[in-house]
Amino acid sequence: MKIISIIGTKDTGKTTLVTRLVEKLSQKGYSVGTMKFSHVHFDLADKDTGKHRQAGAKIVVGTGKETFILWDHPLDVENVISTIESYDEIDFLVMEGFKSSRFAKISVSSLKDNYTIRQVDVKKLNDEKMDELVEIIEKRSYGLLQDLNCKKCGFESCADFSQAKLQGLAPEVDCKSQFKQALLEVNGKRIPLNPFVQNIIAKTITGMINSLDKDSDDIDTIKIVLHNKD
Repeated sequence: MKIISIIGTKDTGKTTLVTRLVEKLSQKGYSVGTMKFSHVHFDLADKDTGKHRQAGAKIVVGTGKETFILWDHPLDVENVISTIESYDEIDFLVMEGFKSSRFAKISVSSLKDNYTIRQVDVKKLNDEKMDELVEIIEKRSYGLLQDLNCKKCGFESCADFSQAKLQGLAPEVDCKSQFKQALLEVNGKRIPLNPFVQNIIAKTITGMINSLDKDSDDIDTIKIVLHNKD
């Protein structure tokens, strides 16, 4: 899953650009997710779920035609991204905000850092320029890097890889240690796994499940949660 963050000061068109990017990427056949940083609560106090929260619920879940889960505390960005990856297969995650993150960014204002691949004026982005922007995102964005420095991508470190991607020097190269077969978290923190280790874990656990369940030929996803508590 590749990640692009849209940053900028207030009322400069971040949400407008996010929606246009989602439309363009979806039209190209990609599966797209979004994530937004907010300074306010997501639930309304006068709604039923808001009342649940006020009563003291630590987790509030709403389900029906859609499903949402509200925790009473913020989650680390990497934790949220790992959760998204473990629940659905997304090609691109478009984030609104998160200006301090280490992902490729497009700025719609004067904000800029070493991860900014383009600065744009949303009002001047016609359809042709949007297509060009999407092509840049396809080539220069990357997923969640875990500082594993496995060198499978051909670079000495994850930092070298990310800078090469951001500068357009490695358009066809992708991180080889992205989550594909196995994802491991300990105390909410994702543990870096290279492709070899992912393959070992996936085959070992799948073999164990097959030995327990004779009707498990069509295994798609296995989830194991361990609580090491007295």
